Amino acid sequence: MVKAKTKDIKIDFETEVKEIDISKLRLDLDNVRFQHLRKLLTDKEMENLLWGEKSTKDLYNQIKLAKGLYEEPIVDSNFVVLEGNRRLVCLRRLKQEIDGGKISEIKKGIFDKIKCRVIPEHISELDKELLLATLHVKGKKEWPAFNKAKQIHTLYTNYDISYQNLSKYLGMGKVTVIRMVEAYKKTQEYGLKYSEEKNWHKRYTYFDEFYRRQDLKEFREIKKNVDKFSAWVHENKFTNHRDVRLLRQVLDDEDARNALEIYNFEKALKILEQKNPGLNDKDFKQIQKTIKVVNSFSRKALIGIVNDTSKIAVIQKLKKEIDSFLKDIKSLEKR
Repeated sequence: MVKAKTKDIKIDFETEVKEIDISKLRLDLDNVRFQHLRKLLTDKEMENLLWGEKSTKDLYNQIKLAKGLYEEPIVDSNFVVLEGNRRLVCLRRLKQEIDGGKISEIKKGIFDKIKCRVIPEHISELDKELLLATLHVKGKKEWPAFNKAKQIHTLYTNYDISYQNLSKYLGMGKVTVIRMVEAYKKTQEYGLKYSEEKNWHKRYTYFDEFYRRQDLKEFREIKKNVDKFSAWVHENKFTNHRDVRLLRQVLDDEDARNALEIYNFEKALKILEQKNPGLNDKDFKQIQKTIKVVNSFSRKALIGIVNDTSKIAVIQKLKKEIDSFLKDIKSLEKR
C-alpha cells in the first residue's frame, strides 16, 4: 500500500507483485536523470548511458553475486519501469551474458522473468510524480540535487501544488522548497543561455547556494546581478559552489570585486585575506571573535566587572598574554 496525505495531496493505491517477462519491460524514456540532454532518447541509448555509470556496474556485480534482486522494480501497466531502470539494465546484461555462455555459475532462464511491483492502470500522472517524489526526494533512494529540484519544480509548476503543501508532503522546510524551485528555474535559464555547455545541469549547486544566501537577497533582486552571476559561473570564476558563501564579502570590497570581475574568485579571496586574516585562518578567526566580545560589553556590564576581582583578574591575564604575544612577534621581527 502506498499512502501519502497532506491537506491537498492524497494518493492511495496498491501495487501488485507480478512476474513479468524481462523482454516486455521498457526503460522510462522520461527518466528525470537524462532530461538535461533535451532530446528524447531511445531505449538503447538510455541503456548505454546507464551502463556507462560506475554505480550501474557496481549494482551489476551485486546482482550477479546475489543471483537476484533485493527489491522489485516498480512498473506501470504498460511495463515502463518507473523505478529501477538501472536494475533492468543490469538484468538485461546478465541475461545476455548467461545466454551467451559467458557466465556459467548462474543457470539459464533465471532472469527471463522477474518480480515487479505493478501500479494500477487507472492512477493519474500526478500520482506517478508523487510516487517518484516519495521514493527519490524524501525517501531513502535520493536523487542528485538537480533531479530532486526538477521533481519539486514539476509538482509545483505542472500540477499547481502550493509550496506549503509540497513542504508538508516532502517533509522539507517551505523556504527550502521555494529555494529549490527558484534555483532549478535559474539553472534551466542558464542551460538555455549557455547551450554549448554539455553538463550545464551540474551548475545547479551554484544557483542553489546563490539562492540559499540571505546576505545576497538584495543583490539577487536586481536582474542584471543574477545575469552577472550566471556569467561568472559560465566563465568558471568560482573554484566550486562553496565559494558563493563568501561572495557577499567580495562584493562589499571594491578591490576584491574588481579582482573577481577581471580574474577570478581565488584572486578576490586573496585580496580579502590580506585585509582580513581571520577569513580562512582559524586562529585569527578566534582572535577576531574575542575582539568582538570585548567591543560588545555594555556600560552596565563594565559596572558589573568593577568590583569583581575574579573577572578583573581574567581580563588582566588576557592583557598579559597579548603583551607577551606581541613581544614574541617583535623578537622574531628583529631576527
